[in-house]
Amino acid sequence: MNLDKYKIQMGELSSSIKELIKQEIKYREFLGYKYANRIHKEEKFSVGICRDSRGAVLVTCITEMTEVTPKMIDWWFGWHMQESERYQLWHPQDHISSKLKIDNSNFQTDKEKYIHVDSYVTEYIGKELNSLCISFVEPEEFGFLKLDSEKETAICAHVKDLNRNVSIGSLTHLVTKTSRGSVMQSSFWLGMNLQHTNSFINFIVNPIINLRIVKLMVLPDQLTYDLLKHCAEEMNHLAKFLPQLYNDV
Repeated sequence: MNLDKYKIQMGELSSSIKELIKQEIKYREFLGYKYANRIHKEEKFSVGICRDSRGAVLVTCITEMTEVTPKMIDWWFGWHMQESERYQLWHPQDHISSKLKIDNSNFQTDKEKYIHVDSYVTEYIGKELNSLCISFVEPEEFGFLKLDSEKETAICAHVKDLNRNVSIGSLTHLVTKTSRGSVMQSSFWLGMNLQHTNSFINFIVNPIINLRIVKLMVLPDQLTYDLLKHCAEEMNHLAKFLPQLYNDV
């Protein structure tokens, strides 16, 4: 499939989003990813960055996605991972490559094509080039027990930093249908429990890498601002071309 018509130029973020990204980091405790349902659906959800007393970080973002439906988001996550060219549509400036180590094309449903699948991506977050393994899991693992499939979906995953060989965090995108399209609430939990991917090495280094001072070095403030900006950029850009792409494929 020729994707040239969907390779549109990224626009500027709205002034309101730019102002939200500039807000100072809040220092407070927060719930982990297993309580995502409570964070996203039972409490007031807002854009920002929080850092707890142990150095872990929660980054949250909201994206209004006109003419996008939750079903389109499920389709996108099952479709884009197979090829780097597809992945680059999402953020033409920061996304470099994407690959799978399995063939998901024969899976029956959109959810089956990404849940329990590992996506290997290379992308810039700010000025840092990252090699990541994004392992998608069932929403129930994040506390989403009763999602209405006609009105909402939740993309949930754990993330490994392949450059450091460390399981670094978890993420979710809760997408809820609105009268104009959808609203996406995104959360990124970083450093709540850093784990080396080698179990023997982890046994030795785990107490060290989870010290607050180490987390502040691994997860500096600038990274959290860069991640919030990256999420706002890629999700706003996705909303511009996804409805047409979904209808064409």
